[in-house]
Amino acid sequence: MNREHEDLSRYLNGELDLDQLPEELKPEARDFDRIVAALTSERVTAPETLRERVMDRVRVLATSPWQRGWEWATTPKTVRLSPVTGALGLAAVLAFLVIARPFPTRGPEPVPPATTTAGAVTRFVLVAPTAGSVAVTGDFVNWDPDGIPLKDRLGSGIWMTEVELSPGLHHYVFIIDGTEWRPDPNATSQVDDGFGQQNSVLLVAPRTSS
Repeated sequence: MNREHEDLSRYLNGELDLDQLPEELKPEARDFDRIVAALTSERVTAPETLRERVMDRVRVLATSPWQRGWEWATTPKTVRLSPVTGALGLAAVLAFLVIARPFPTRGPEPVPPATTTAGAVTRFVLVAPTAGSVAVTGDFVNWDPDGIPLKDRLGSGIWMTEVELSPGLHHYVFIIDGTEWRPDPNATSQVDDGFGQQNSVLLVAPRTSS
């Protein structure tokens, strides 16, 4: 038992006066005095367990900070999120689920035919929550300013499409709302387009036959 709780125990035993106790122990001592006064005024004999209950309270107060911290950390708590934080968290989860799992094959959007049957289907993905439309253009469509449209299927700001590309290196960019040409932020390589802008670079490996 530390010094403070030893003082409280001595007070309960009548060995110390209230003024001799530290300030943080006086509320406990006054509670004890009120209990004793109430019992005395009613001429009732104090239960034999009274001191034991008071000392149980002292032992609780004497619990180490480490133990109190562990009990706080392991006690279940309710976490409240603001609507904005919850919406952003939901959008992040949807983005992870859509990108991590295979693209659904049911009801795919029509895409331009590939120039070769030896290429591979490539998925283009761009996260653009504020965009009204997104397209992809590059050397595989002769830099068509309309490009190949992407779709935001879930309304979550995640735009996607699939294009069958021939093997080799391809340069491409995304077109936002028909005017802004933006390189792919997820591309592993970017090159200068010669006009002060960047093009994304994509390597398509030949498709192997089984």
